[in-house]
Amino acid sequence: MSPTPCPDLEVLFAELEAGEGPGLDHAAECDACAALLEDHRLLEQDLFRLADPLPPPSLVANVMARVAESPVPQRREVWTGLAILLTSLGAGLGFLFTNDQALGRLGTAFASTVVDTRVVVEGLLSGAHALWSTAGVAVACFIAFVVLSSLLGLKRLVGSPPSLSEA
Repeated sequence: MSPTPCPDLEVLFAELEAGEGPGLDHAAECDACAALLEDHRLLEQDLFRLADPLPPPSLVANVMARVAESPVPQRREVWTGLAILLTSLGAGLGFLFTNDQALGRLGTAFASTVVDTRVVVEGLLSGAHALWSTAGVAVACFIAFVVLSSLLGLKRLVGSPPSLSEA
């Protein structure tokens, strides 16, 4: 044991981090402080060993390759979709057939929609006939422009078709 009193742990660890100081000089002479610093060093090594390692740089490429290799389970998706569809239809039809008021409202709404749709279609056809008879060439050019620009835009989005060897 050394003649000077042992320093506080905070002071000792601060000087250990700095690399110099009277506390470290004391620890070189004091067996208790030297043992404490050795325990601290071993604990620090163990903690660094427990730290999570970084993933390898090829992790993303490996995962994406495995995802690309795995087939898409379309059959399972189709059956799941059909089960959801049939369950929804069954619940809706079950509600309609068990509730007379809902079934009556459905019939009335359907008949009203058919009548209103007929009026709307007749109005649209009348307007189209009037427009065509007054400005037929301009309308035809505008429709051709819209259709062609849409098709060219879609072709540009899709890109070039695959070659025969890729297909």
